[in-house]
Amino acid sequence: MFFTRVVRPIMLVVLLSGSGQSVYNQNPVPFSKLATCQEFTLNAERCMHFFPIESVKNYKTKENKIHLKFYVMAARDANIVLSSGYGENDARYTAVIGGVENTYSWISNRQDTIVGQDSRLPNILSPLYPTPIVVLQKTSGQLHISIPSQAEPLLMADAPDLTEVKLFCLYSWRTDSRWFFNCTEVEDSLLVIDGGCSENAGRCQAYVNFEP
Repeated sequence: MFFTRVVRPIMLVVLLSGSGQSVYNQNPVPFSKLATCQEFTLNAERCMHFFPIESVKNYKTKENKIHLKFYVMAARDANIVLSSGYGENDARYTAVIGGVENTYSWISNRQDTIVGQDSRLPNILSPLYPTPIVVLQKTSGQLHISIPSQAEPLLMADAPDLTEVKLFCLYSWRTDSRWFFNCTEVEDSLLVIDGGCSENAGRCQAYVNFEP
């Protein structure tokens, strides 16, 4: 099951446990921030639902043609998929954060070959605390995946064939996950009005497309 919605402020009671430990336990993202976001919740073992790139805030600059911000709550295996289309020959890159029981992260291409710089930083994810993730694609095509204040970047890979990101997908492999995006951010004032999500920065709506 999955859904998207705007998060409403709620009182959360969290019981700390070993499975909830992450690098953000001591300085977590406030839940009040998540109240400004859209939420996408699902449990899946592969990429099933794609969003058009226009449905998410993109803080692009002269150096970065893609600059996306996500927050995720999951025990392990947070997957962010960037694709140029649905076709078999379209470029597709997957960033896995907190794979192998939350101990290993990497980027792979459509052939499932690990590319670029990987990471052994443990305990990035938590089902109890949101982990921020920043996705950048440089104008050169290079992908950077960062965990702010922890690893900037966490992952890097050249993606010369990913000339235009048109779709993205979010899921955590075989585990429940909650994804938050289109949050109120300090960078909102820098959004360029281009007729897409940026034009209505506070009320961006995400539309789900199904993978054929």
